[in-house]
Amino acid sequence: MYPLIADTKALTAICNEAAKQPLVAIDTEFVWTNTYYPRLGLIQLAWDEQHGYLLDPLAIDDPSPLQALLENPAVGKLFHEAASDLPILHRWCGALTAPVVDTRLAAAFCGLTATMSLNRLLTSELGVTLPKTETRTDWLQRPLSEAQLQYAASDVVLLPKLYRSLEKKIVELDNLAWFKEEMASYGDNGYYSETKPDECWRRVSGMGSLSGIDLAVLKSLAAWREQTAQELDKARPRVMKDEQLVIASRQHPKTLADLKKIPNYWPKLIEKYGEGVLQAVQRGLATPRHAWPVLPGRRLPSAIIKQRSNRILQVVQKHAGERQIDPQLVAARKDAEALVFAAQAGKWPIQHQLLQGWRRELTGDVIENLVVSNFAD
Repeated sequence: MYPLIADTKALTAICNEAAKQPLVAIDTEFVWTNTYYPRLGLIQLAWDEQHGYLLDPLAIDDPSPLQALLENPAVGKLFHEAASDLPILHRWCGALTAPVVDTRLAAAFCGLTATMSLNRLLTSELGVTLPKTETRTDWLQRPLSEAQLQYAASDVVLLPKLYRSLEKKIVELDNLAWFKEEMASYGDNGYYSETKPDECWRRVSGMGSLSGIDLAVLKSLAAWREQTAQELDKARPRVMKDEQLVIASRQHPKTLADLKKIPNYWPKLIEKYGEGVLQAVQRGLATPRHAWPVLPGRRLPSAIIKQRSNRILQVVQKHAGERQIDPQLVAARKDAEALVFAAQAGKWPIQHQLLQGWRRELTGDVIENLVVSNFAD
């Protein structure tokens, strides 16, 4: 049974011991249902199977010892899917964690894929399959049972052994330098920066059907929703769903009665947020024409976009296959489409990760030559 650390004195002792290790594995358990931010329930820390600890963030008053450990440049911090854990840890203790190692991405550099679950990786590399008995646990409840605590620690204590297995393969494939470069991205200054409210319209599902003044209204509505959800710590759909934002952006409601025409926008929601919605719509309608948002150029027929994107992805797949790197990590379809749109709009050269760093080394000048020679209109 791994000990539960519930006070700052004990946390300090554990973090001081962890600071002597070259690599420390970390994981988190959280609840994220109806809130804007995930709520941290438990932190797991280990450097081998004999040294595993469970930290209780609900009981610890001062998280600064963990912050110091996470920011210690002499200690590697090992995660599986670091992108899920790092923002949560940052909000709890303010840590700018570095250096970071991620077993999910390590798998992508040694003939496996970046989509493998931790359990699948443990089975593949170590022959260990962990039970999934506590996946529905409410990690904010107290007390947690011994079974729940054991479940929480069972995978993190195996992470160092798993990483050593993956690292050996990465080295054999001569991909270690590229893997380290990818890991360095977690240390970028802007890693923890959140999307500005005025940019949130870009990720609203269904917004591609809008244009002109309707997009201006959507931009205003999406910014209002983001700010409201943050302030109240509510999940965005509990304030207003994406499809409702799109409908309101088309209909330009002017009264509370107009909001009742939006499907499933219930009276209680109108009572709580109706005035805010109407004010956001009016701000959008007041946007001068020259400031209306414009979607990336998509004048090409969808079949042409797909064909050109496929040619880029074929180059990626060929070169990635030669180095046993997961092609999906190198470039997703949206990355290929971004290059197609940039060439079609005459916005070249473009600053894009596919044309920079280790990805550029992997494919050389092939992709840029392909785009410039064949896709520029």
